Amino acid sequence: MTEARKTRPGRALYLAAWLPFLTVYLAAFVAVGIPIGLAVRNAVANVLPDALFATVVLRLSRRLPWPERERGRFFSLHAAALFAFVAASTAGWLALVGIDSLIFGGAFRIQPRIIPFRVVNDLLIYGTVAALGYAGRSAAAAREQAARADRAEALRARAELETMRSQLQPHFILNTLHALLGLVHRDPAAAEEALETLGDLLRYSLRVQREGIDEVALRDEAAFVSSYLDVEKLRMGDRLKTRFDVPEDALESRVPTFSLQTLVENAVRHAVAPRPDGGSISIRAERGQGRLRIVVEDDGPGIAAGALHNGGLGLRLLRERVAVLHAGAARLDVTSVPGGGARAVLDLPAESAAADA
Repeated sequence: MTEARKTRPGRALYLAAWLPFLTVYLAAFVAVGIPIGLAVRNAVANVLPDALFATVVLRLSRRLPWPERERGRFFSLHAAALFAFVAASTAGWLALVGIDSLIFGGAFRIQPRIIPFRVVNDLLIYGTVAALGYAGRSAAAAREQAARADRAEALRARAELETMRSQLQPHFILNTLHALLGLVHRDPAAAEEALETLGDLLRYSLRVQREGIDEVALRDEAAFVSSYLDVEKLRMGDRLKTRFDVPEDALESRVPTFSLQTLVENAVRHAVAPRPDGGSISIRAERGQGRLRIVVEDDGPGIAAGALHNGGLGLRLLRERVAVLHAGAARLDVTSVPGGGARAVLDLPAESAAADA
């Protein structure tokens, strides 16, 4: 949009603001018995100079900011501008009356008592227009400040996400490498296979970091978690039992990157790995009424027996990311399950990843 197009609505509004003023003049002239044609011309002669020179007053109020101190120069400039406005408006009125008398053949007569009325009227017009100009300037400054605050908040949220993403990936990678360390000497072939799978996991992680991805389809996150569990099963064997129950209609929902992996890894570390007999992890999701609910449940010792289950780095970062991404519209709860175990529930808006493609 060009600058000219931007100013057209403002000009139309400015001209429309003078119509009531013009109507008052016209009604006053008609009320004292002046013919309608002459009344219209007199009304225009009185209003047009004020409307033209008032634009200069508006520009002055925009370029001359209200001072916090040392206001002498400020008021001196406005006093000079006020004098110039009254003189120019009066001269314009006299010129229009003279042109009217030449065109329509009337006598050029000005009643002296009209001059003081016009001066007082111009003083009021100058004050009103200047006040409106400063009010508009203040409103524009407030809007600009609010826009800057919004941009700063958006940048802050983006910086938080970048920091959390960079923290989360080393957290996951270090845990996975630690899981493979004991496998290298015990089963080199399995370790080689696990390292290949880890390569796939790292490619996913690097893509997330490189492209700055904050959310992915649950389908992609579930595939990533499946590969992660393959690595863990090579280390723990039958001690790790998992069950997926994710319906097709939920797979295209958007979820924060590493969200499902964080919940599953938390269950593996605290509910399965420390126990000689291992344990089981259930992963399910359901979509309905505009919400997506992801539940990761284990049969481990529960939260009370291991406080880290509910307060580890991964969960803390995930809570913060969910808060930033959905601004209070999503939540993560981790609770104990009656009879043993823990349940992590991630509840968030069911937004389709396909809609963004």
